[in-house]
Amino acid sequence: MKEIFVKVLGGCAYASIAMVFLVSPGHAQSLEMTFFLSIDGPGGTNFGAVLVSDGHCQDQGYAAGFGDRTWKAYITGTAADGEAGEIARNRIGPGPFINYFGIVVAESIDQLHSDQNNLNPGTAVTATGQPAPDNFVIPPGSELDGGDFTRNGPLLCFASF
Repeated sequence: MKEIFVKVLGGCAYASIAMVFLVSPGHAQSLEMTFFLSIDGPGGTNFGAVLVSDGHCQDQGYAAGFGDRTWKAYITGTAADGEAGEIARNRIGPGPFINYFGIVVAESIDQLHSDQNNLNPGTAVTATGQPAPDNFVIPPGSELDGGDFTRNGPLLCFASF
């Protein structure tokens, strides 16, 4: 009986260790990641309603080993979707915003919305560290007052805890 218990316990230990590796961030990935670029959204390059886009960010964050965070798409809701009160600037956390490689894109929400941010095609990488496409241009995001921008991709995803 003891031998069977050890074998079962040993098998569970291996399965537990394997699960840790499957859901843990990669060894080159920063454990502090709170920002990533999603090149394709839930509807291709045209992003949908806020909740759909948030779900897309959440799925990608989870797949990258960061399911412990609440990922928010950087978009403003529309009256047509019943999300008129959802303002991009107000939806994401206070910062700091850190990419896959541990590079700080902005220390705070105010810095993110200023000329002093570090958001550029080199720092806007995916949740798996893939670079932005060659023709990538940083979307303007919300204006300083939180105004909307086009929902044509790429999508910026930010985490809060």
